[in-house]
Amino acid sequence: MKVIPLNELHTIIKNDDVIALAALSVANLPAELLKHMTKQHDDTGKLTGLTFMLANDISNYADGIDLDALVERGMIKRLIMSIITASPATVNAIKHDALEAYFIPQGVMTTHYRSATSASPGMITKIGLNTTADPRYQGGKANDRTTEDLVDLIEINKEQYLHYKFPNIDVALLRGTYADEKGNIYMHHETHLGEGFSVAAAAHNNNGTVIVQVKAIVANGSFNPNEVFIPSELVDYVVVNKDPKYHKQVMQKYYDPALAGHYRIASMTQPQLDLTDKKLILRRAAQFLTQDDVVSVGFGINNDLSQLLIEEKVTEAVQLNIDTGTYGGLLGSGMQYGMNYNLDAKMRHDMTWDFIYNGGIDIAFLSFGEVDADGNVNVSLLGDKMNGCGGFIDISQTVKTIIFSGKLVVGGQLNIQDDHITIAQEGTPSKFVDTVQHIDFNANYARSLGQTVYYVTERAVFQLVEDGIELIEIAPGVDLQHDVLDKLSFQPLIADKLHTIDSNIYRQHWGMLYKSL
Repeated sequence: MKVIPLNELHTIIKNDDVIALAALSVANLPAELLKHMTKQHDDTGKLTGLTFMLANDISNYADGIDLDALVERGMIKRLIMSIITASPATVNAIKHDALEAYFIPQGVMTTHYRSATSASPGMITKIGLNTTADPRYQGGKANDRTTEDLVDLIEINKEQYLHYKFPNIDVALLRGTYADEKGNIYMHHETHLGEGFSVAAAAHNNNGTVIVQVKAIVANGSFNPNEVFIPSELVDYVVVNKDPKYHKQVMQKYYDPALAGHYRIASMTQPQLDLTDKKLILRRAAQFLTQDDVVSVGFGINNDLSQLLIEEKVTEAVQLNIDTGTYGGLLGSGMQYGMNYNLDAKMRHDMTWDFIYNGGIDIAFLSFGEVDADGNVNVSLLGDKMNGCGGFIDISQTVKTIIFSGKLVVGGQLNIQDDHITIAQEGTPSKFVDTVQHIDFNANYARSLGQTVYYVTERAVFQLVEDGIELIEIAPGVDLQHDVLDKLSFQPLIADKLHTIDSNIYRQHWGMLYKSL
């Protein structure tokens, strides 16, 4: 290991390199390394043709150093990622065929690094079958410029699998809190551990270069050897960060010891959720929970599920997990999203997917963008809005029970009264469609897996059944035909005994979720 100044990076990172990161927004993001790369390009105009591999979107907003900063400079030729939520210029470039782009399921991306060896044929898995990742659909390709196949359909013992082929890594750009004099990397201040170890190992196996940004160099023996996250044998260079804004723990803070798990806080200081259609959806969805459930919380409307459980005083009844590697605790919502306190455990990102793939989750709370008559769900492409699939495909093909949550219509306003709702202003009926734009959840495949699936909205609840989706509950106060059926592009099945949603959830103060557990 060698400690180098930033100005030596230009001799290491070259045109056309394949670069891998292991970051989530600003967490674990080596922002100072990225800033210097943009400076290198601005000074010389020679750092171009790069392939970037990252399982999550990145963002920093410190002097504009994020994914957009590289894309707008024309530095990136190809992107391989799972989700994009904070990079509008990058989305625009993908839409206009300015670069190649693939959206690959997050768990597949995160765990594939362990398959990047000379003894392995690459990543072979059933994750992604019959979805946008399947070559019979889009094969993960995000635009017309993207033509190379990274995913093949293969058969082993008369069963179908997907074979994912990722490029070898030339440079791994990683982050830790400290490096010791030998080059061992420690993650003491980081809120997420990430997949940095596996990325470093894959780069090392390819005779690539591993560069780690840290806060400081400490003496050998300063920490317990059990705390080494990346061993020195995998680290080529260390860069010591000089400016805290390029080494933030989460978007909101430079460093909070509680977020790193060094102590527990008494409570989350967040206001109660307003009584809106979103809260009604969360309340009804939460009634599907049972005691001791291990719960996967997806991105979107379910970000506030933890806050709802706090309000209902049932946080100890279930364990909430986020696929970044945080187990249990209090999951921040709203402006505190990503700030996870009082965790039971914190694990490497790739090990978390091992946990999920091996049946560790009992129930998943996921959002939907579009639902069609067969029950298929799209979250990755909604009109002009491009999100990517994230970990949605991995989780929805692995878990036993899925609760999809979202509004029946776009926009609109409800009058919420003590025991019912009425429609104050109607929205646009564009979420329940004849055919979804992308298939990120394949209903027929879910049926073959024997999964239990519900779709929860502010007006009605549907269930996936053999012949489509069936309307099983309706909100008190709404008209079945005018307020529900007329807002769908198709005619759903209707249960013989159509139930009314529990009227108690429409009260300002509920406090009865414990009765469902």
